[in-house]
Amino acid sequence: MTEICENCKPEFDKLLKKNQELEKRIEKLEKFLHAYENAHTPPSRLIFRPQKQNNDANKPRGRSEGHEGTTRAYKKPDRTLEKKKKKCDCGKKLKLLYSESMIIEEIPKPQPIIVTEFIINHYECSEHGQIVVKHEDCPESGRFGNNVLAQTSLMRFEQRLPLRKVHEALERFYEIEISPASIMDMTNRVSNALTPEYQELLGKIKKSDKVYADETGIRVDGKKYWIWTFTSDDAVLYVIHKSRGKKVVEEILGKDYQGVVVRDGFKAYDKYGIATQRCWAHILREAKSISDHCKESERFYENLCNLFDNTKIKLLKVKNKPLLKKRSEDALMDIISKHYACKRIKTLAKKIHNGFDDWFTFVIYDVEPTNNIAERSLRELVVIRKIIGGLRSVKSTKTYEIFMSCLATWKQNGADVMTNLLNALRS
Repeated sequence: MTEICENCKPEFDKLLKKNQELEKRIEKLEKFLHAYENAHTPPSRLIFRPQKQNNDANKPRGRSEGHEGTTRAYKKPDRTLEKKKKKCDCGKKLKLLYSESMIIEEIPKPQPIIVTEFIINHYECSEHGQIVVKHEDCPESGRFGNNVLAQTSLMRFEQRLPLRKVHEALERFYEIEISPASIMDMTNRVSNALTPEYQELLGKIKKSDKVYADETGIRVDGKKYWIWTFTSDDAVLYVIHKSRGKKVVEEILGKDYQGVVVRDGFKAYDKYGIATQRCWAHILREAKSISDHCKESERFYENLCNLFDNTKIKLLKVKNKPLLKKRSEDALMDIISKHYACKRIKTLAKKIHNGFDDWFTFVIYDVEPTNNIAERSLRELVVIRKIIGGLRSVKSTKTYEIFMSCLATWKQNGADVMTNLLNALRS
């Protein structure tokens, strides 16, 4: 250490103490900032959003040069309207020069409701006793038909309208006035009708050979709850639960689940399924978030990216998958076991090592190497959460998880939502 003269020593000690205080303060602020802005914080929640560079400021509007444009196809007219005029306003006779055609698509005016009286006949059979016969479109209870129930529920959940807006839309489009409280009751009735289908989805998830799982928070009656999603090839299941523990995973998948679980680094998914696949998108985002810290961290991120890309390319060509998995794991071990001076790299390398057996499961099994499928299935509920803020009661959680599970599954399978919804209400 450089010697300091006696005259400068008091000032040096003062600056040294101030520097130590500033370092502690910086460390405290970085921890605080990391809680709100980290590698997994969505862009919508960033406090300091990166400024986008407008490179197209001088670019002319419209289609790019050489891009072939498309035009909306004309539909066959349902009717033809024509207005003729024989004389001008001045009184002279008009001579027709030519006519031109315009095909216009229009929506009908608000349609009034159709009020139907259903006659329910009660018969008596000498063998079977009393028999009730009614039309299949007659609802079990209430004063509104299945179409009203279905449209109201779709406005509420698919179109994300608050109860007051659903009330206004029904009055504007169909000239029918239903109070927000009645609309909420109607959505609960639809949810009850969909309960058997929800139970079928639960069975499909338990029997699936792979499932993509994730979770996110939501407020229920002012308390913290969690939205869980379990997505397979033919089913999407949502569960809103107070717990974020492994008992939820065990409740949905079961202790002896025989499929592959694709997940993030959350420990609740450990030890479920015959194998698990950790999400590469998560770990690469974390590596990228520290890549600007130093040259060493930048190389660490590049090495991980290259390994991931090379493994995916080789997977398309190689026949011996176990050998590819072994070589990829050896390469990963070589990356994370090197001596690094950067503390952030050491922390991330330790995290990768803790889940070492789960990074290349996708080489052996037919699963995605990332958990993006589960995150995309959560997006719809996350958007609804942003709109409504949270749920008011625990009872409403059941309505949301049942309806949204059925809706997401129908969309994923390319099924007609309205048809499936009406079939469930009729049954």
